[in-house]
Order: sequence, then C-alpha cells, then structure tokens
Amino acid sequence: MIPTGGRKPRPVTRRKNAVLAAALESSGLSPRDLVRAVNTKLASAGEPALHGTVVYQWLDGSAPRDLLTRRLTAVALSEASDTDISPAALWGRGDIRRPKAATDQLIGPRSLTEVLDAAAFWTSSAHPYADVRAVAADRFSSAVWDATHQVAVSRIVATGSTERVTPPLMAFYEEQLKWLRRLDDQTGGSALSQRRVRAALADVISLLRTSKYIPSIRTRLLRNAAGLAQLAGWMSFDADLAAAAQRHQLFAIRLARAAGDHDTVSNVLGMLAYQHAATGYPAEAVRYASSAVEHAAKSLPLVRARALGRLATALASTGDVDGFRRAADGCRELIAHRTPDDPVSLYYLTDHQIAAESGHALVELAVARTAGRRPLLREATGLLSPLVNQGSTVGYQRSAVLHGIHLARTGLLTRDTETTAHTLTAVVEHLQGVESLRCRALLRNVRRSAARPLGSAGRSDVLDTVDRALSGP
Repeated sequence: MIPTGGRKPRPVTRRKNAVLAAALESSGLSPRDLVRAVNTKLASAGEPALHGTVVYQWLDGSAPRDLLTRRLTAVALSEASDTDISPAALWGRGDIRRPKAATDQLIGPRSLTEVLDAAAFWTSSAHPYADVRAVAADRFSSAVWDATHQVAVSRIVATGSTERVTPPLMAFYEEQLKWLRRLDDQTGGSALSQRRVRAALADVISLLRTSKYIPSIRTRLLRNAAGLAQLAGWMSFDADLAAAAQRHQLFAIRLARAAGDHDTVSNVLGMLAYQHAATGYPAEAVRYASSAVEHAAKSLPLVRARALGRLATALASTGDVDGFRRAADGCRELIAHRTPDDPVSLYYLTDHQIAAESGHALVELAVARTAGRRPLLREATGLLSPLVNQGSTVGYQRSAVLHGIHLARTGLLTRDTETTAHTLTAVVEHLQGVESLRCRALLRNVRRSAARPLGSAGRSDVLDTVDRALSGP
C-alpha cells in the first residue's frame, strides 16, 4: 500500500539542497514523481496542486512557503524510502517532527481508553495524514493481527460529565452514518466528504470519552465509531492516502472488537483484501479475505456472502480461476438468503454489485492469462454492463465509473475499438460529481492505453471528451 517510485532517477546530488537531493535519490523518486505524490495528498486536502517543475527549484535552494506542503513532501519521501524524514531535515528550518507511522499507538495490547485517546488526537487535526506515513505491508498485517486478536483490557473511565447520550440522539448518529455512506456512493473520497466523516467520527469519539450512557448505548456508540472509521478508511483509500487508510482501518477493527461487532471486523478485513488486491499485493489480499471469512463464520448469510465476495476478488488477483469460481458461487448462493436483521452497512450488496465485482475479477484473471482469455472477457462484459448503464440512476455513481473503467479495459483487451469508445463515453457521463482520485487515476491509465487504437480508428473525439472531463473538477 506504499507508493513506489518506479524508475530510478538520475543522481541529483550536485545541488544547493544536498539533503533534499540525497533523500530524493534514496526514495527512488524522480523530481516529477515527488510532485505527483505530493499533489495527490494536496488534492485530498482540497489544496491547489504544485507546478510540475517545483522540485527543481527546491533542489536549487528554494523551499515551500507553507508548512502543509513541507510536511507532505517529507511524508512522501519517508514513505518511498521507508525512513523517517522531517521537514526541518530537508530545509534546515521549521518543523523538526518526523512523520509518525500509521500503526503508532495501535501495536500490541491497548486498552479501550488508549485507543479512544489516540483516535481523538488523530481526528482533531485538520490534516491528520500530513504527519503520518504508511507502513510496509508486512508491518501493517502485524498491526491488523494485533487488532483482531487482542481484547481491550479496561473499561472507559467516566469523566464526571453530566451530558447523557439518549436513545433519540443515538438514532441521529446512526442515521447520519447512513447518509455519509450514501455520500460516498455518489462522490467518492473527496476532500469535503473526508472532512465531514472525520468530524462525525471525532464527535462520536468525544461522546464515548466524556459523556454518560447506559451499556446498550455504549455498544451502539462503539459500533457507530467503528462504522465511521471504516468509512473514513475507505474514503482515504479512494483518495490515494495510504497512511490515513491504514490508520482508520486499524481504529475500525479495535473499536468494533470493543463492541463485540464481529460483522464489522469481517467487513474491514474484506475491505483490506480488496485494497491489497487492487494495489498489487495478491498474497496479502488472500490472507485478509480468508481471515474475513473466518470472522464471519457464525454471522448472517449476507455477512458471509460479503466475505466470500472479497475472497473471490482476492483469489482472482492471484490468477486462481477455480478458487475464484468456488468463492463467487458461494457468495451468490448466500446473498439469496437475506434477513430483516442484516447489517445496514451492507445495503449496497445487491445482485448487481456482486455481478460487477465478479466482472472486474474476471478482467484481472484475463490479464493474468494467455489461454482462455476471450471467454473470460466475454463473461466479464455481460456482468459489468448493467451497473455501468444503470449506476447513476440507482445512486451508485462512483461504482458506475469504476466498473465502467474495467469494462473499457475489456474492449481494449479484445481490440474492440467501438465498444471501448462507447464505454468511455458512458464513463464520462457518470464522472460529473465523482471526486474519487482513484477512479480518475485509473481512467487516465485507460485513456493512455486507448490513445493509439482509438486514434487509428478515427475516434480521437472520445479521447478529447475524456481529457476535458479529467481536466474539470
């Protein structure tokens, strides 16, 4: 989940800022790679992007004028080099704090009070990810193991507050979480959406730490906080903020465990499986998905279906066709057995959604195989098309964009330029209002791959349409 630098840049040590030059070399990032990494973080904060050549100016002796950019630059270099670099070390002045790891305060036995205190500090910052770097996949999995196996060792200590959380107030917070999930369905991990979810999480954490409540309300508050932390983690992933995603998801697991909410623990693990499969860590994806299935073993059929769906995606990322088929079939069988008590967090898990996820998995299987590719892509097309065509009318606009991108990939893989052109046009129609940085990055990748075939087929108009859509807000 940590971004890597790709090509090794040419040595840049003969510069006025030798420390920055050395850090850049150690990171494996080129100056433009560093700008892209920092701009991703700035975009997630709702801040304007840096010019593509600004790092060359920094190497020649200038420095970012604002503290946020200096911190984000230090975090980007720290993540890429797997070291701790402070802004002061890069520019000889300012903030001497080195970025913390996303797992800090969330390793080993932790009381619930400690977890709540850490969450309160994390959510109180305007830009909580500015001082936190993502950790390597193996270290993060160790932190997840801790979170799923260690029970909180103390109760919440009352503070003497006379404020009491009543059932009607609790119902308000639960309804708020439903609306925030719907907001994510539409816009993705935009800066404003992330801020709104973090504010809601901070509010509920504050109630847990300072208010009075009966035991049943305490459990509902913890479940609500876990749901908000999970949503914040998903939005952070959608905004390409790896450290924030890691930290929020660890909080979600710890809070859910404190509430005895095994369904949310399984759901977070499944989400981690999806994210690792999407970022090139197939083995880790299978481990998380298998753990999700284990945690859901005694849950309702829909929860078990969600875990098996994640396992199907993870197995597809490894190229395991038979394993994918078994898990996908099991998921579809279980999803037919809905109950009135199904978790509200799984409202989106419809037949259409499972079909679209399976379609995406089939595309990944086709990419990994040379034999039998066309039947897989033909099947993927049939599964992906309905959500792409209906997504914006049923409230899942971001999902329509994401799966439309994968449908466009099937057109490229089968060399069907007309289907590719038609699909990209549909994706652009859904893109308005979707602020998912991840979706936009994936669309740019597909647009680059489609440039030559669509240009040769006389469909440069589609490429221009995609470019205009990507250049807008």
